[in-house]
Amino acid sequence: MKVKYLFSSLIFLTLSTLMSQEIKSSELLLPTSNITLSYHEAGTGDHTVVLIHGLGSNAKAYQKNIPALSEKAKVVALDLPGFGNTKLGDFVPGMDNYAKVVSEFITLKKWERVTLVGHSMGGQIAMQLAASQQPDWLKNMVLLAPAGLEQFSQDDKNWFQAVVNNQLYLNLTDAQIQQNFNINFYGAKVPDDAQFMVNDRFEIKKDTEKYKTYVSTVVRSIHAMLAEPVYDKIADIKVPIQVIYGKNDMLIPNKILHPQLSLDDLLEKLRIDYPKIRIQQLDEAGHFVLWDQSDAVNTCIIETIDGK
Repeated sequence: MKVKYLFSSLIFLTLSTLMSQEIKSSELLLPTSNITLSYHEAGTGDHTVVLIHGLGSNAKAYQKNIPALSEKAKVVALDLPGFGNTKLGDFVPGMDNYAKVVSEFITLKKWERVTLVGHSMGGQIAMQLAASQQPDWLKNMVLLAPAGLEQFSQDDKNWFQAVVNNQLYLNLTDAQIQQNFNINFYGAKVPDDAQFMVNDRFEIKKDTEKYKTYVSTVVRSIHAMLAEPVYDKIADIKVPIQVIYGKNDMLIPNKILHPQLSLDDLLEKLRIDYPKIRIQQLDEAGHFVLWDQSDAVNTCIIETIDGK
């Protein structure tokens, strides 16, 4: 009887654990931002990990991270306005505007212990939030291949203004879209289990008006990253920061504007300017380091939660 009772208890505990890690999709109205924010949530606990996706992406970019992280904490992956299932509405894309959306969401949820994780543009948004608002609920940050660390001159910004526009993206063929995704990953090829990202983009493209809105959101977000630099604001961030890049990142630094600048150069300057930041580079990983080396990234985030 004791063995049978123990076996039944183990089954119950296992099922309870699996249920607590179930990923749920929800929405929350943000009255100040006038946005109904879509998000995925899993796990429980008094510590919350908020995942902010990068440019052109959405919460599904973190699907290789949520299960492992949800064993340690409550995990929430957001769809920023204009991406995933969050409609753009009247929202104006911008780093500070995105940061205010994230902050309003967390404040409404009344979470008191939060780790912000941001990938690419999401990293710049996280830094903008931490520097400008310095919220009491923020305990630490993990930035994955973050934008915002590479600095751009006025000439660089003028180049972006001249070259990066809606028509550039609207004219991309399916093959060019596929290639743009390829260079995000190690080996310059989208892994089979990430091909859904490309397919999702193709689905958006089938709806002409929806695609125009999506492209406009992407372009305005790119210009906002340049117009709202965050590098010098890092000094105002009061919580521990960990930065993780893939050693084979093909997007940062910009190969067209800064061909002589290496990732090592970029990170060495960061070490000199902000010696308290923890910096890690992972082998066999590109810009989508959270996908290429998901286990290593998950371990780093969990260690951050644990204060290691």
